[in-house]
Amino acid sequence: MKTIRYHRLGLHFALFLLSTGVFAQQNVGINNPTPHASAVLDIAATNKGLLIPRLTEAQRQAIASPATGLMVFQTDGSVGFWYYVSTGGWTFLNSAGDNLGNHTATQTLNLNNQRLLGTATSALGDSTAQVEIQAHVSNKSAAFITRSEENSRKYTRTILSGYGTGPMGQGIDYAVWGNAYRSGGWGAIFSAGNPVAPTRWVGLAQHPGFTNAGSAIRIVDGTQGVGKVLTSDAEGNGKWASPSQTATQNFNLATFKLVGNGGSRGISISNTGDIYMVEDPANGNNQTLYLPGHLYLSPLNASTPIAYIQARVPVPSASTNIGLTLRTTIAGGVRDALTISPDGSANFYGTVKANNVTLTSDARFKQGVRPVAGALATVQALRGVRYTWNELGIAHGGQANAEQIGFLAQELEKVYPELVTTDAEGYKAVNYAQLTPVLLEAIKELSQKEAALQKQVELLNKQQAVLQIKTDQHSTALQTLQKQMATLLGEAPAGTQARK
Repeated sequence: MKTIRYHRLGLHFALFLLSTGVFAQQNVGINNPTPHASAVLDIAATNKGLLIPRLTEAQRQAIASPATGLMVFQTDGSVGFWYYVSTGGWTFLNSAGDNLGNHTATQTLNLNNQRLLGTATSALGDSTAQVEIQAHVSNKSAAFITRSEENSRKYTRTILSGYGTGPMGQGIDYAVWGNAYRSGGWGAIFSAGNPVAPTRWVGLAQHPGFTNAGSAIRIVDGTQGVGKVLTSDAEGNGKWASPSQTATQNFNLATFKLVGNGGSRGISISNTGDIYMVEDPANGNNQTLYLPGHLYLSPLNASTPIAYIQARVPVPSASTNIGLTLRTTIAGGVRDALTISPDGSANFYGTVKANNVTLTSDARFKQGVRPVAGALATVQALRGVRYTWNELGIAHGGQANAEQIGFLAQELEKVYPELVTTDAEGYKAVNYAQLTPVLLEAIKELSQKEAALQKQVELLNKQQAVLQIKTDQHSTALQTLQKQMATLLGEAPAGTQARK
């Protein structure tokens, strides 16, 4: 191995040998008698360095066809060492850079107004990215944050993937969270979710950290206005527009319901147009329908000009029994004004007033027809009374402080039990309408008795007339006899004066 002493002539000679390739297969040491076997040139010094060409940025960029591995020292701009690689161009060796030789950063990577650029030449798949950052979120942490600020004043911030404090102070997981700070408040667009509660939402917010401040969504494009809605064209371009009051197509609920105020109960519509307000049409769930003043019912169909109100389930069985009650409101309370039982019997709470009431009485509907006998005697056993309703009677539909005339059901039941009914609570009611035939037959019986008495009176009058004739005849004969006796006795007849 040759040893070259460090002096100007020796250095020139060594460089000449290196440039001509004479010692291409040997190790050369400068101030180093034992150069390293892996080095072509091994320079040793304790008070000097290696000085390579020094160029400005313009001079470096002007080098024609630089070779891979070419290194220079740039004296302006990004001052420092630059090396060239044919596949990537010039690379700056930042004195404050990271040790990335083993692909693990040892300190924060500062781009220093430069870009982080990577270009893929083939597809990497949907689970591999050119840049992949993973955050550990056992505590609050973010995988990627970008900021914009000037003079310590914050303008925007974007966070990609992490866990942190949400706009209402709650802990949330988020995918994208972008903030724009303006005028003491801020707006955000993010996709986030609470890791404890099952809330997942995407929103645009203005001042979302303050209750009742700003709005949940705000889009300003110059077309906004009070009451307008966001619409889009066929290409998906959105704009604000006044809402149309006319639908342009049917609104299909499919298998879902129309609900309100976050409830789960609502209106469902079958494919035949039947409307349901219950989960199970065979069982109600205490829902209420409020209508503004009028309820209009159309005929069932063109061939049936009748509108129906039915207490019914879609598929009734032999054991299905449903009544119907019409309720009113009085003094703030609810009153069952009309109750119709499943068999069709009706119970009115108050007074029933009608211009005409017709009861079914066709002979073809009846059997076992027989006369009402002894009506007069049974009517004479009845007692009509005057009365007013007490509190219990008023509670069951009676009118307060109104004089009434009628029967006591318990008394009538003893004579005509078929005219008295008893409800489920044990209260009794009288069928006054069916008492009419009884009164009719009683009147007929009374009329027959009156006719018989009239005949008796007429017979007595005839007998009296005959007796009167006989009495007159007897009176005339007596007067004649008196006259005869007076003549015989020389006396003047009764009723005359004797002549003087």
